[in-house]
Amino acid sequence: MLSELTVLFEDHDKNWSWFEDHYEELVEKFDGEFVAVHEQRVVDHDRDVSALMKRIEAKYSADRVFVDFVSSEKLTLIL
Repeated sequence: MLSELTVLFEDHDKNWSWFEDHYEELVEKFDGEFVAVHEQRVVDHDRDVSALMKRIEAKYSADRVFVDFVSSEKLTLIL
């Protein structure tokens, strides 16, 4: 069990790092959309995160896919 969790964390970290490293390229292509990254490549994207997640869950193990929003605008969170 522990090794499987370690693999999940490593996969997530690799996908997150790839997302961060390629963010400017992603903004050019997918501004205003959610992007799904699997094995350090974009596998799907959509403005509707629910629709995107339905497609992702049908094709992949959802815990192996990193999903985040891409935007050229700076987002501010008010807590």
